[in-house]
Amino acid sequence: MTKMSYVAGSIGALLLSLGTAYAETPATGTGTAVPAEPGMPVPDTPSPTTAPPAMTTAPPATTDDVAAPAPQAAPMPTPAPSAAAAPGPYSPSVSDRDAANNQYVERGWGKDLPGSIVGTGFLIGGGVQDFSRSGARGVTNTGGFWSARLVAGTRQFIGLEGAYIGSAQGINALGLDSNAVLVSNGVEGALRLNAPIQHGPTLLEPFVFGGLGWSRFHVARTSVNTSDIATDDDVMTVPYGAGLAFAHRGLMADARFTYRSTFYNDLLRTTGGKLDNWSAGAQVGFEF
Repeated sequence: MTKMSYVAGSIGALLLSLGTAYAETPATGTGTAVPAEPGMPVPDTPSPTTAPPAMTTAPPATTDDVAAPAPQAAPMPTPAPSAAAAPGPYSPSVSDRDAANNQYVERGWGKDLPGSIVGTGFLIGGGVQDFSRSGARGVTNTGGFWSARLVAGTRQFIGLEGAYIGSAQGINALGLDSNAVLVSNGVEGALRLNAPIQHGPTLLEPFVFGGLGWSRFHVARTSVNTSDIATDDDVMTVPYGAGLAFAHRGLMADARFTYRSTFYNDLLRTTGGKLDNWSAGAQVGFEF
């Protein structure tokens, strides 16, 4: 009996110690103890006051943790140029040909337009001239004139002219050689009023003009002068008249009639005749 009682007491003490140990062990993932079986004493266990420090450094990655790179998309093939888009041999356009053939293209005007919207040009020409007053006409013959003229504004309503004018005609008087010639040289400027009629580069233009000038008359080709005609005379002239001008692609021409009134006449010393004269002629040149 004593022996059996001893064994039973030992088993009981062992079970009691196991139950106590079970009651003191905290549940997984919590900070509180799991209560023991009913009837068993639960010892007081202090709850944790300080949480374990968090990990600040991630554990080193292993080759298994590195993500494999994403597969690259295959490049799209470049489409081959179609037959319609393929460049062909160079063929100059109409504008290219105009630029190559048009000397005025750098001024911004097309091939079928004038080189200048103002209208400037240089003209040379000549024609016939004679005095209009009986005193001078009675001692001279009908002669000719020549001119060199610079014009501006021919494609506008108002233009300007500047010119050199020369003339020559025979003169007959007692005291002069039989082959004596009355020669004049002078300059004049004029204001010009135009009525331009334009079609593309072509210009047809009636005009009138008036201005002021100076001429020097000289008796040439005579060895003596015992006549009542002065050897030299400087006169003021007032030219005015009308004409018709034409221009096309750089070519310029005009025809005009001019009458010149004269002042301060001293050529005919005894009669005091004036040297008023008229002229009719044509000129040709270029527009620029």
